[in-house]
Amino acid sequence: LNNTTLMIKNIFFDIGNVLILIHPDRCIQYWADSTDLPLDIIKNAFPLEAHYTYEKGELTEHEFFLVFRDALPQPCCLKESDFWRGWQKLLGDETAVSGLMKSLSPQYNIWLLSNTNPQHIKDEIDLRYNFPEHIDGAIYSFEAASRKPDTAIYDYALKESGAVASESVFIDDLLPNIKVANSLGWKGIHYQNIEKLTTDLLALGITVKEMEALA
Repeated sequence: LNNTTLMIKNIFFDIGNVLILIHPDRCIQYWADSTDLPLDIIKNAFPLEAHYTYEKGELTEHEFFLVFRDALPQPCCLKESDFWRGWQKLLGDETAVSGLMKSLSPQYNIWLLSNTNPQHIKDEIDLRYNFPEHIDGAIYSFEAASRKPDTAIYDYALKESGAVASESVFIDDLLPNIKVANSLGWKGIHYQNIEKLTTDLLALGITVKEMEALA
């Protein structure tokens, strides 16, 4: 083992498309069915900037709904309850990475580092999935008032977790988020599939034991 392999103490995981499959198409379909509007109208109206603002905790749930509703052709009949019902359809099944995380949790500090929103955490993550049982803590954009790839959320993550960048690995499916982590002294792994992730961890001296099957 060289020195770098001995230094890793903390592993931070992104949630979307790493630990959970994400299905924006299901949300859009639900909203289209609720409003009788074509899919592409819904898709093009989705207010990305407002979504980012919501993820940073700067908009309330109700304010976020209003921005989306107002972006649709008017008059619009989308009810707030239907908006949130559609929103819940974003999160799909847990992935095999959850089992990998479980096998790593006895040896490493395991943290989540995710651009997310209170609604998904309260209503979904904590209730539907196994992986929160294997973490030491979570860094959520809406609590950090910052979202990846802003450098502030990485600084916040180190502060909250008590981790040091050079002793930390960050796993994310989006390359820009990994590039920033690398530039700040973290070891970044661009997640593509479970096999490559296992190989990339091994290259850092992190041995993945027999993976636990998903419960």
